[in-house]
Amino acid sequence: SDSALFGITTLQFTTHEIPKKMDLLNSFVYPDVPRDLWETVFSKQKQMIIVGVLGKSNEAHCNKLVEFGMLNIQPNLEDTAGNDGRVKFYFRTEGETLFLHFDSTFDNVVLLKMAEEMMNDKASQPSAHFITFNSAIRTRYSRILLFALQVCHILILVETSVTFDLSYLSLFKSLKIIREKYVLKFLPEMLRKAGVGSFMGKECRLASPRLIFLLSLPETLEKPTKEDIQALEVKLEDFITKTLRNEFIITNNSAMSLFSLPKGKKFVFYTQSNEQRKNPTRDMMMKLSAYLDKPGQTIMNSERDEALMNKLKPYEFIGFPDFKVEFHHSEKKRNSLTILDLVQVHVMDILEPVFDETFTSVKHRTKCGMALPSIGQWYDMFRFMYQVFIENPAEPSYNDYEPEYKSYLENFHTLVDIDEQFFSEVGAQGLELAMLTYKEMLPVHYSARYHQTKYLDALHLLGQYVRGPQLHPCVKKLKEYCDSIWMSGKQQCEYPSLRGNPCLMGKHQPLDPSEHSSGVIYVSSCNCGRIQGHREDPYTIRQANYEFYQCMAKSCSNCKRLDHFQFPIFEPSTSDFRAAEFINKNFSNLMTFDGTGRTASDVNNKNLYRPTQDSPYISSSERSQNSFANFSFNIVSYDGPGRTYDGTQTKEQNEELYERGFALNHKTSTKEIVDIESYNMDKIRTTCNSQNQDDKMTTKTSVTEPMAAIALEIGPTINAVKYPSTTEYLPGMLHAASPAGLLPRFPSWSLVCLGSSSIYTHNTGLPEHVQSGFLSGSNYLLPWDVNVRLEHAQSWAASYEKIRLRKKANPHSSKPFERNNLFTLKIFIGVEYECLRGHRFIMKSPDSILRSSAEIARDSGSNVVFNDMPIYFSCPCRNAINNTAQLMRVHIITPKAPVNVIIDPKVKIFQNNMQSSFTFNTGVTQSIKLTQSSYWILRLPFVYEGDTGALEPPAEVNTNSAIMHGVLMAGMYGIRENEPNEESLLGF
Repeated sequence: SDSALFGITTLQFTTHEIPKKMDLLNSFVYPDVPRDLWETVFSKQKQMIIVGVLGKSNEAHCNKLVEFGMLNIQPNLEDTAGNDGRVKFYFRTEGETLFLHFDSTFDNVVLLKMAEEMMNDKASQPSAHFITFNSAIRTRYSRILLFALQVCHILILVETSVTFDLSYLSLFKSLKIIREKYVLKFLPEMLRKAGVGSFMGKECRLASPRLIFLLSLPETLEKPTKEDIQALEVKLEDFITKTLRNEFIITNNSAMSLFSLPKGKKFVFYTQSNEQRKNPTRDMMMKLSAYLDKPGQTIMNSERDEALMNKLKPYEFIGFPDFKVEFHHSEKKRNSLTILDLVQVHVMDILEPVFDETFTSVKHRTKCGMALPSIGQWYDMFRFMYQVFIENPAEPSYNDYEPEYKSYLENFHTLVDIDEQFFSEVGAQGLELAMLTYKEMLPVHYSARYHQTKYLDALHLLGQYVRGPQLHPCVKKLKEYCDSIWMSGKQQCEYPSLRGNPCLMGKHQPLDPSEHSSGVIYVSSCNCGRIQGHREDPYTIRQANYEFYQCMAKSCSNCKRLDHFQFPIFEPSTSDFRAAEFINKNFSNLMTFDGTGRTASDVNNKNLYRPTQDSPYISSSERSQNSFANFSFNIVSYDGPGRTYDGTQTKEQNEELYERGFALNHKTSTKEIVDIESYNMDKIRTTCNSQNQDDKMTTKTSVTEPMAAIALEIGPTINAVKYPSTTEYLPGMLHAASPAGLLPRFPSWSLVCLGSSSIYTHNTGLPEHVQSGFLSGSNYLLPWDVNVRLEHAQSWAASYEKIRLRKKANPHSSKPFERNNLFTLKIFIGVEYECLRGHRFIMKSPDSILRSSAEIARDSGSNVVFNDMPIYFSCPCRNAINNTAQLMRVHIITPKAPVNVIIDPKVKIFQNNMQSSFTFNTGVTQSIKLTQSSYWILRLPFVYEGDTGALEPPAEVNTNSAIMHGVLMAGMYGIRENEPNEESLLGF
């Protein structure tokens, strides 16, 4: 009976004190054994059944014995919060059962405390991954569970839910392996050396412990019947038995089983009480309040009042005198089985000589190997086991232990933690596949961008396999692996070309940048435009602007025999020459220029050389800085007796006129007359009058003539001339801010004469065999009608009049021309663009492409002569990538007249959204004179280079904002009349 189990007798007494012979439930927390209990219990030879209680709880006290109904006091009033590894003893002095209550990481309070400790220990580091945290929880619980299975006869697993937790299966399997592989090897020897546990035999445990499962039914409105609960218990018992046998956790041989399940006896129990959630203080206050509210109660003599006051007691035997205490089970309670009753059944079964708890037939049953030591011997064994299984694994080092025991300590976590093992194996597989993905179809050399793309593909595949704490180590290994492959001979050079394309060769250190190769091929025309060829992506300015065209000249029949204008280049006087090294203290001057390409510091610099002699080798810097210093302008009537000028004309005024499209002649003692349409003339007058009111320029204007012209005369000269260096050359391209006296080693420009002007016919345009690669309808040059007054070419004028009269047959129409010697000349201009695929076309204005000859008007050329033309423009071809065309050539057909067309090309390239710019020029100190009745082609640089490197062209050009990237500056063209001594050269 229950009374026999706990030494409880039925008695009745009336006293103010608790009788001494009453047997209370004693408890203490290991290892703090009270002295009186040690002397009365643990020093005796009494035998007791050890019952362990382990599992889950939701309350702060973690006490799972509340459901047993055997505690003297509610745990909420007594127990402190649970702690991992804490073992609390419960027993009666005269009883035969010792309860061991284990706190573990499956108790919610312990779990929360452990989480806080892990976060506080490494507050500066990222929190542990959930899988790592869960792994630590399982490992600690497994140690407690293995220890309990070693020291208990019966083990009760408490569940807070209605179902069996299947995660126990992995724990049971791991502990079974650990016990067979490690524990049975080191524990017998350690017990022998310690001199304890000799009663346990070779199995090193008290018995194959019986497992009892205590589960909780949920709180529902409809309370289940006793029959429903029993049916549920039977079904769960069958399920647990079948599952454990299928996993080989229990077998027919109890010695080879981790624990045993009693056959034919109940081992699953459902409880419906809510003892765990009771608040005794609140309940006591509620009952006391109910008692005090009852009127007329002055003495406690009724049985009803006695029952109420008994309920007010926080624990047994406390309270009022003169009341009856009875220890007996009522008939109703006898018919209701409790968990304590179930434990009693199994305890009595162990105390009696029963057979082995196996599932074999009756004839194969054997006597159970059950050890029942004295409580003193058991306690000595318990202390040693606690140190072996609980305390020692918490130490940081295991080097002082025996090899077998050390191996157990080191491998315990690996065997128990199947989650980490699973994720580790999956991670290894995913890492291998990711490495194969990266290594698949790798080229011989590849860029950092391709390397990053392949790495990201491999990383994406890795992320599909790897989870948990293994993710970061696997990512690190993958990164190291991919980087090692790329850097072990597969790294691409990636040195950028002048067009921004990376070198495709393996990483190398060439002495000359021209040894790089991007593998990109462009199509470009030769200097004269007759043939087209493939060119490699250039890496040096010499390759881009000189060597390719020299190579093409060898294949072009025209380029070999044509006359070429010689641009000034560096001519060394010694073999020991070198590139110049210069530093501009005011670096901003290199990047910001006014309309003429000069820096702000040049305007106020009085020490600059100002050469005016006809030296062809003065640097472009000097020319850009001083070209306007010696000119004066006279706007006169052609009926006036003469022209005057003022040599004090400011440079700013001259620059303003120059930027508005007027040609200047840099040769002394030469008169140049260029007729401009009347609307252009008015614009000039307005500009000059508004901005130069204080100038000393003498202005005379005639309003009687319908047409006007501008006469330009050269002012006084300065004799100082600075010649270019013959020992140092300019490393880059010539531009307005280049140091004075330095010239490049090769020309970036080209000017060739194709021959007579008769090559071009305006009706048919440029034929394919003369100029290849032009888009259909865009192979026409634009006419530019120029009115000029010739004062010296009388013979040519007479011949011109005869031809004109023959065509016009109107003698009266020639009078004004004969009187004024004013003639109209036709010049053909073509501003040609070429894309990287070799498509060529002519622009009819700064924002439109010539698409057919029908779009050409009488004076269409003025649209490109007097306007800045964009350097880059969108090509009409269908190429979606790199369809930016570049202004590469200017076609000029000079008239058959005693005049020379002069050109002074300047290219301004903008950077940083037009906040800075470079102005490039040819380096010629005087305007270039083109011969009469000839077809000239000026080829511009393919790549422009500033002081800090190449200026990359835009990847995409908008038609409306093309001039924001760079322009061919207006004012490039001019007309110059031949001197009298040159007239005989015309051949008329």
